[in-house]
Amino acid sequence: MIQPSQEQLHQAIGPFFMPLGGAGEIGANFYLYGSAGYWIAIDCGMGFLKNGLADTTILLPDVNLLEDNGITIQALLITHSHEDHIGALPWLWRQLACPVYASPFAAEMILSRVKPEQQGGKLHRIRPLRCYEFGPFTVEWIPVTHSIPESHGIHLQVAGRSLYHTGDWKLDPAPVIGERTAVSRLQALGQEGIDLVIGDSTNATRDGHSRSELAVQLGLMEQIRKHPGRVLVTCFASNLARMASLGIIARHTGRHLTLLGRSMQRVRSIGARLGYLEDFPPLIPSVDLGYLPSHEQLLICTGSQGEPGAALFRLANASHPDLELEAGDLVIFSSKTIPGNEAAVEGLVQKLRERGILLVTDGDACVHASGHPSQDELRQLYSWLKPTCLLAMHGEPHHEEAHVQLARELGMQARAAWNGELYDLSSIPRKVAALPAALQPAPQPEKSRGITAS
Repeated sequence: MIQPSQEQLHQAIGPFFMPLGGAGEIGANFYLYGSAGYWIAIDCGMGFLKNGLADTTILLPDVNLLEDNGITIQALLITHSHEDHIGALPWLWRQLACPVYASPFAAEMILSRVKPEQQGGKLHRIRPLRCYEFGPFTVEWIPVTHSIPESHGIHLQVAGRSLYHTGDWKLDPAPVIGERTAVSRLQALGQEGIDLVIGDSTNATRDGHSRSELAVQLGLMEQIRKHPGRVLVTCFASNLARMASLGIIARHTGRHLTLLGRSMQRVRSIGARLGYLEDFPPLIPSVDLGYLPSHEQLLICTGSQGEPGAALFRLANASHPDLELEAGDLVIFSSKTIPGNEAAVEGLVQKLRERGILLVTDGDACVHASGHPSQDELRQLYSWLKPTCLLAMHGEPHHEEAHVQLARELGMQARAAWNGELYDLSSIPRKVAALPAALQPAPQPEKSRGITAS
């Protein structure tokens, strides 16, 4: 392993790219860009270590590598507010000691996790399609569709190079909530010239096009309308569009809506405060479910990944204080199983089946849509941007390699990026050094971290 030189890290124009999380894995996204010793970072997420049904170990990027090599992050730029992109902030923001720039929704999600008792750095709310200056970098947030509102790709201009960091994205003409992808701006960037895309590889192994969120709404409507009893839908708490769809379905099917799980309640509150859930029906507290006939109940709950202590886990184990599931109830898994969670989810499914609970998954009906691009969407993006090169990231090795192969078929220079490697981006990306990057377990118990907001 060739260690980065002081000249590379603190003097050379580059620009340089160094992922310390999220390259070669899904989770813990933390990407560094530097030029002439000025460094910025994109995203600061958590990862997870799973061991069957055991408690989850939270993993964080090792930012001690920055101090060891004299790197100071001048600004942290957030693409969107999923936990694998912002979840490490409660632990790492104070250590990074830098300002954070995020959309209003992402800022509220961060503030809901990070307490203001201690100073960690200033939080700035950005506006998309506006240029911001950070030392030698000119930065623009580009709206893209994903499974959470206010998701962005980030366009970077530095040292005469034009770079596009995709963040998480898909192409969805009917996203239910949030803006559509800013296609005209991406096309304009392509006309101006993009030297390099640093791109999401999550679904690069999949043919075709990802489902629209509206198609999922219709699929859920069909499953819920025809069931004569209680229905529970488990999904990622952050999927505000899915929550909004279920609010619409509750009204159309004459059911009362209940949310189970603190994170679900937190996201709903933020979404409502920012105007994303204006027509959302009033909620029935879980303690009042006993007064409602089961056929009038529609519940949205956390726990789709089999997390111990989550609402669905407690229901499956008959340990929820407000509700006991009955044979014939329907549970819809409106989610995918994250790699590493297979054993936990299978154990949860088995417990539900043993109790006579009916199940519907994405393999049975159109009840979930990925927030990441399949191969046709990747081809479409690259037809707009016309990039010369690709660095594939945000995926396990087989995802990144599939992305590289697709890009090469389109005539691009391409390679996969791996955590800890330092890439010179002054022409075709080349690896010039590496650090021993590894994810670290989060300190336990979680410490309260603080910020100020503007």
